[in-house]
Amino acid sequence: MPPTPWFRVLLLAWFGFAAALRGEDSARRHFDVPAGAAVVTLKRAALQAGLEIVYSAATVGGVQTQAVAGSFRPHDALERMVADTPLKIFRDPRTGVLSVLRRSGTEGPSPPIPSPPREPPPSMPRKNPLALFTAWIAIALAPLGGAEVPGGLGTVAGRVSHPASGEFLRNAEVQVVGGPSAVSGDGGVFRLPGIAPGEVTIEVTYTGFRRATAQVRVVAGETTTQNFELTSSIAGAAAGDAVKLSAFVVSSQREGNAKAIMEQRNSMNITNSVSSDVFGEVAEGNVGEFLKHLPGVDYDSLDGTVRYVSLRGLSSEYAGVTVDGMNFPSADAAQTSRAFSFEQVSLSAMESIEVSKTISADSDASSPAGTINLRTKRAFDRAGRRISASTSLTAQSDQLTLGRSYGPGDDRTRKLFPSVQLEYSDVFLNKRLGFVFGLSESNSYLQRAPTTMTYNYTPTVASPAPVVLNAIRVQQIHQTIERFAASFTADFKATPHLVLSLSVMYNHSDVWSGQRAVTFNTGARTAPVTGANSLTDFSTAANGTVTVEPQGIAKVGNGKSYAPRFEFTRGDLTVEGRASVSDSVSGYDPMKYRDSVFSPGILSLGNVRFSAARSALNQGDWKINQTAGGDWSNGALFSSPAITLNDGRYAKDQRYTGEAIVTYRTRAWLPVVWKGGAKWTRGIRDFRNQRAASFYNYIGPGAGVGAFRDLRSGLELDFSQQDLAIASTGGRGVFLPDIMKVAALFRERPEYFASSMTGTDYYNAFVANTRHFEEDITSFYMMGTTKLGKLNLRGGLRREETETDSREFDARSSREVAAAGFAVAAGRATTIPGVQYQYLSRPRIHRLGNYDNLFPSASVKYNFTRTLDLQVGFSSTVKRPQFGDVAGVWVINDDTLTVTAPNVNLKPETSRNYSVRLARYFEPIGTMAINFFQNDIKGLHRANTRISGADFNPDDPTYEGYTFVTTAQSANNVRLRGMELEYSQSLSFLPGWFKGLGVRASYSRNYAQVIVANMSPHLVAAGLSYGHGRLNLYANTNWAASRPINAGGTQYQRHRLNLDVGGSYRLAPRLSVFFSVRNVLNEPFIRMEQIGTNPAAAQFFQKFGITPTVGVKTTF
Repeated sequence: MPPTPWFRVLLLAWFGFAAALRGEDSARRHFDVPAGAAVVTLKRAALQAGLEIVYSAATVGGVQTQAVAGSFRPHDALERMVADTPLKIFRDPRTGVLSVLRRSGTEGPSPPIPSPPREPPPSMPRKNPLALFTAWIAIALAPLGGAEVPGGLGTVAGRVSHPASGEFLRNAEVQVVGGPSAVSGDGGVFRLPGIAPGEVTIEVTYTGFRRATAQVRVVAGETTTQNFELTSSIAGAAAGDAVKLSAFVVSSQREGNAKAIMEQRNSMNITNSVSSDVFGEVAEGNVGEFLKHLPGVDYDSLDGTVRYVSLRGLSSEYAGVTVDGMNFPSADAAQTSRAFSFEQVSLSAMESIEVSKTISADSDASSPAGTINLRTKRAFDRAGRRISASTSLTAQSDQLTLGRSYGPGDDRTRKLFPSVQLEYSDVFLNKRLGFVFGLSESNSYLQRAPTTMTYNYTPTVASPAPVVLNAIRVQQIHQTIERFAASFTADFKATPHLVLSLSVMYNHSDVWSGQRAVTFNTGARTAPVTGANSLTDFSTAANGTVTVEPQGIAKVGNGKSYAPRFEFTRGDLTVEGRASVSDSVSGYDPMKYRDSVFSPGILSLGNVRFSAARSALNQGDWKINQTAGGDWSNGALFSSPAITLNDGRYAKDQRYTGEAIVTYRTRAWLPVVWKGGAKWTRGIRDFRNQRAASFYNYIGPGAGVGAFRDLRSGLELDFSQQDLAIASTGGRGVFLPDIMKVAALFRERPEYFASSMTGTDYYNAFVANTRHFEEDITSFYMMGTTKLGKLNLRGGLRREETETDSREFDARSSREVAAAGFAVAAGRATTIPGVQYQYLSRPRIHRLGNYDNLFPSASVKYNFTRTLDLQVGFSSTVKRPQFGDVAGVWVINDDTLTVTAPNVNLKPETSRNYSVRLARYFEPIGTMAINFFQNDIKGLHRANTRISGADFNPDDPTYEGYTFVTTAQSANNVRLRGMELEYSQSLSFLPGWFKGLGVRASYSRNYAQVIVANMSPHLVAAGLSYGHGRLNLYANTNWAASRPINAGGTQYQRHRLNLDVGGSYRLAPRLSVFFSVRNVLNEPFIRMEQIGTNPAAAQFFQKFGITPTVGVKTTF
């Protein structure tokens, strides 16, 4: 699908609109001159005006000039500066030179300065017609906001900042006593229009900070500038530079919590917002590790790191993830779902994270559980230059050594890994240009030992017991994770009304995982085991077997994003244009990246006898000892290997997005903020898995049994971290082939290996697992927000049109293939030439799908008091089909009259979402809230559904009479309900040393009408922080109740408690040290299995150790 013409038009709008503004009156200049001594302020004004101003120090000495901010002609700006002073401005009528003179003694005060005329709309010089066409909406609407203030009234504008941290504060509440109010936006900017002329009192409040007030003289038809600087409410916070420097150098968790509360208070959506410094240093930069502490957020860290998170009991594909409100790609070659993986996103570039449990019409409607928006750092949110750098070392409890040891590969490497992070931000050109540049490199090592138990519930004559243990599979996994991220954001104030922005991000991840598995098969159903307990303490007969399978998994991912945007604001009108081009690539290739084969094969040794014992049914601490048979430490006894040379998985996700937004405030009858927009997103996804093309047999010297006897790995399995031990008859461990030596042998002597790829393997490698899917989503929305006293209302409507294109193989029928002379089984050719003829002999075809949806949304917020809010929200959303369900390959079986196929016409699941929240805010920096929610999901997707050909595609009679096996919408619906309790507070009201305490806690209850896999019914997150002087400490904990793993409820994951701790100490004004310890308790992951009335027993047991980090950070 080529790009739609209107999207190209939209992308050109930015440039056309910027060009259209070049005709603005060049005689006007932007001034930002604070009140102060004339000898200083006049110099600053001359620089900003780009003119020479003549005056003497004696003339202007001792005079204080007025503040001037805004767009003026130089003469008008100077007149404003000297108003109500002994000075006057004189323009030489011959030369035009401006001079500053003293008024004569008889001269009265300066006459009132007339109100400046309205700025004319931008002039329209000759321009490219296409650029003019794309910009006409913004240009046409610009005069609507041309009047800065209504006639007879004035405006107060300014910025709210926190000098101690060097940041401008968003969401500060600015109130004219007895008059209008506003909330500061990005860069701390606020604007209060419609104020009656005269002296007014303005108050600024922000939780955790002292209330700031100012007396301001408002002039009709003018905008008066008044900036506010806030100080911490902690006693002594404004007394000296010690506290000020501390807050600047070490970002305070207290201030981060204050930002989160103000974000939540001023949002019409039910949100949880958190600053990136709240949970301490996250050295590895993993956004998932950060998100897991928020209310209603669940996570899966079975592999030792958080890659996926879920919201409100729904799985991760029900949640949307954006960066600055724009779609962001996430490719994971291990799966074809829509779940967002945080593996390729670094926390280092993020200023805050917003989790919205309800959404408005201006958000994508593909998130029934809510949205996660990652907000990047911007230079205009800070005052001046900032440079920060940190470096750290990360270790793992099982490898606390400076030396080298085996793993992840079969070579020796160090397990102490360094990380580094650098950030530089600054503003230039009189604060018109700002940028933030960041670099980060994080490295970590994990070691884990999962153990899987397989049970058999079918009695035999030889073994009549209702349940026996079939096999014990133990793994040792050594894994390194490397992340590199680079980010750059720039904002340029092209004019007082126009801001141009650009954001560029690059992320790289490299996961190297050496996984060595040993499986002990008991043969219990053939010959019964003996011992005290057949599930916990037994000995096998002589028919036991041992298999070994080492694997080298090397996964590399790269993601990059370019996001330009503009924002034009004039009066009550704001016009925004956004665009984004981004992609994400994920590939598994151990031969290329790590000189390792994927697997040297599954090597087996039979006719062994062993004993096995563990402490309890819910444990995995096995003691396995060989008692008879060939020594399993002897590689010469293991079977001939069948090698899988390479992994072969690959995925790519490309996104192209354009969006235009118009926001306008009307004041007639009701004050309403109208917001409308249009958005277009194209997603292109490619998936393939060519592993089956890498199957080889070893045919070189010594082929057959014991072929790899001389390629023994130097790595010896060590399961002491979970109290598991294995010993052969000779007292050694199990033989393991070296995955890197096998790869080297293949490269050096390829003639020793012969491909074993069959027709089925060829089909799996090049047909069955190859998918190309394109999706265009065009959306339009309109919403309005108003306030009636204590009642805040928002309503909106969004429409999304979705067009899909699945590029698929044009498969020939089994009858046609057989007629061509190729063998066929189950509707598919069995030989490689046959598969090529059936699927690859014709060009691919496009199977098109489409659907459109309307999404109403509404929210109500009632302020019972200034500190007590009730919010009610409703939204309609969808969960789009998984890529594996709509793209793939057709298998046509003419013998059974069945077609197994993806369903390109599969419609999305729909969800109607309801939320209620009652929140109480209190000082200092505290909140308590209770949330209730309900999701009614309809049209659940059900795999392996059998439907008629007429129902599958009514417009195509080709397969009338056939039965299609596909994924379709079922009649089943599900209702999920839940509750969330939240509490957080800074305890700075306590005496003495205790005033540095801060606490937070949340509880989530999830419930569904049916069993929902991986939904935990109870979640608890809690944290305790402490700051005193130079010291900061924190502890964060998460607890999840037992949860079902499958829809049948026969497997469940046991409850688990996680604890992370950390802290920092300031050594010098700009230098601090920090530490963190993740997974302090090292609680095991345990999955239990229970069938019928049989006892529950551990099906999976794993520990992955403790991860400590120490580092140093400097900021200046």
